[in-house]
Amino acid sequence: MTNSESNDYIKYIANLAKLSLDDNEIQSLAEDMRDIIGLMDTIKNIDTEHIDATEHISRVTNNMREDNPGDSFETEKILSNSKKTMENCFAIPKMIE
Repeated sequence: MTNSESNDYIKYIANLAKLSLDDNEIQSLAEDMRDIIGLMDTIKNIDTEHIDATEHISRVTNNMREDNPGDSFETEKILSNSKKTMENCFAIPKMIE
């Protein structure tokens, strides 16, 4: 990824996050992004052919509890906390065009 492409990508992400960044911040973040991608390329090239797959690095087990269903809440009571509802659901403003 070239410097120009990195800077454009940082500007694009900043715009999505509604962040205003100055040129120094953009340059610094672009360098960080190139470093991270470089590390991912290094990891990608490691030979893992003879390494067994693991699910987790520590020996953690799930502590499952008995499923004891209880009484449900009334829909009307739950929806009473919302400003807007539609067909027994919460209605939220459209976020993406």
